[in-house]
Amino acid sequence: MTDIEIKTEWVDKAGEVMEVLHVDYDKNELRFKWLNNPSRKKERVVSIDKFLRYAVPVVRAQEVLDKPEPAKEKHKPGQYAYALIDELHNSFGQSPNLQLSNQDWLEQGMHAKTVKFNIGQGGLPPEVNWEDHCAAIAMIDDAPAKSLASILLWGSDTKWDWSRHFDEVVQYLAANMIERCNKDKRAAPQACTHTLPELARLMARMVLHFELYELWDVYTVKGRLKFSGIKINVNTYSHAWLTYQRQMLQDLFDMVTDADHYVSTYRKELSAAQ
Repeated sequence: MTDIEIKTEWVDKAGEVMEVLHVDYDKNELRFKWLNNPSRKKERVVSIDKFLRYAVPVVRAQEVLDKPEPAKEKHKPGQYAYALIDELHNSFGQSPNLQLSNQDWLEQGMHAKTVKFNIGQGGLPPEVNWEDHCAAIAMIDDAPAKSLASILLWGSDTKWDWSRHFDEVVQYLAANMIERCNKDKRAAPQACTHTLPELARLMARMVLHFELYELWDVYTVKGRLKFSGIKINVNTYSHAWLTYQRQMLQDLFDMVTDADHYVSTYRKELSAAQ
């Protein structure tokens, strides 16, 4: 496993500077925070492997920037590079913005087929099993946050239909956007065929899908809108609606924080009872 120096500054794929606060090699966990982004003040805990897939030391990042760029295949304006299906599958849920602090603990034993009933035998403490992990999700009191946490844990399972949970998160994001638009006295663009509720729903679907699969760097702005069925001028979107997209992303991050709170509380209570 790669040794991580605490004093080393790191950058993520978006170029945001990150600071590593603590590394626990025994638990394969790492705690970090973003330094220069006021919308990401909260510290995050992820597995070391996931962190290293997403971040590089500032020194290495500069080395990459100093190298001459290889010749790229030219695309027509608005055309986006394709992504292989396997690459999309592998990138699902890998965004550090959508990592639950207790995600590795939650994933342990989630697919167990049997339950051991040797609780308390021989003076041993009760065994934490898949039911405890599922109960931790069930204890999340906020419905949209519970749906998002469920997607992050089981969304990569092709046999599980998570459309209802996806729609619940979308509805929550869209409702928040409509509330903000009403407060800002902003209606849908006159040249847009979408009503405000429809535009909010389409934007919410785009934000959730693109963050789940980390597609932001794969598509141009025009490509994102076309992919998502949003019929609006690119300049109009960038000027008037990009702010609401960013606010939706922040809503997603806050939902992860809410889910973290409930799961952490349940895990502490579980440990205290053992």
